[in-house]
Amino acid sequence: MPVINIADVQIPVQTVQQTVPSLKIMDSTGTIYYADTMPGACPDAVKVSDGNIVYSIGAQTLYYETSNFNSCETINLEPGCYYVEVRGGTGGDGGNNSGSGADAITKTYSFTILENTSAIVFRGADGAPGTVNIDGDITSGGGGGASGVPSLFAISDVVIVSDGGNGGRGGFAHKYGGDEQQCGAGGGGNAGDMANGANALVNYVLTDNLFMCGAGGGGAPGGVGGTDAVNGAYRGDAGNAGTQDSGGAGGGAHRVFDSKDGGAGGATVSFSCAGQTLYSYGGGGGGAVEARSFSQVNLEGGNGGSGSINSSDTSMVRIYKFGRA
Repeated sequence: MPVINIADVQIPVQTVQQTVPSLKIMDSTGTIYYADTMPGACPDAVKVSDGNIVYSIGAQTLYYETSNFNSCETINLEPGCYYVEVRGGTGGDGGNNSGSGADAITKTYSFTILENTSAIVFRGADGAPGTVNIDGDITSGGGGGASGVPSLFAISDVVIVSDGGNGGRGGFAHKYGGDEQQCGAGGGGNAGDMANGANALVNYVLTDNLFMCGAGGGGAPGGVGGTDAVNGAYRGDAGNAGTQDSGGAGGGAHRVFDSKDGGAGGATVSFSCAGQTLYSYGGGGGGAVEARSFSQVNLEGGNGGSGSINSSDTSMVRIYKFGRA
């Protein structure tokens, strides 16, 4: 490593951008040097720029990547400069191929260790999808998908968590002819506004199909269930709200001489690692359907997704080690 002399004091310098450089010197060749005031420190990014010149921090090598899912593991890291990428599992799709589960946000962290140090990793899998019940061109309300399982990296007193992606909302119910009805969809797990269940519907017109649909349940942990609908002896029940423990059940559908239950809400599943509790929130159940025209079809609501599928193409815990330029 080059050095410079100032007042008979040798200062080591390097061409690598440091996190907090205190001295910058350009030699006669145009090379810019930074004082090595933080030996072993990691830069804030893979590359940094000075004017129009981009300086690399050196070789980057994939040091470790876990292939296990939903498992808390302890690993050993040797001294060096590291960069970590953490991403939770993708949320499960809603029943009836409607709302797609969302991808998780990637979080990163740079650090340096000067001695062998234990770290903890946890790679979360994707959330389970919701289900739907189908008879011909009639479908029930679809259950919402479960949220993906978070991923985690922990070292010393630092814990980096990427929550799993939100579960997809379930699909709306369909009546005779396959026409979509704006009712019955269960909320996705941990899905914000899309965690709320769709309302119930009663369509009773003598010249049209008799169609009743229960409301969708809210996704966990706090999705709101849809409201009920009543027309004489025909009724679609309200959906239940999601709780911390599960998505809410979907509402039932009732005709004069028959009724069907809404789908069950998916259970919230939790994992423990590095002192953290990692949740995959269950989706809300879909609303049941009672339909009658020249024939009769009665369907229970689809179930909300629960837990994970124990695999993922998107989640990760990757640890890179940097060389020094």
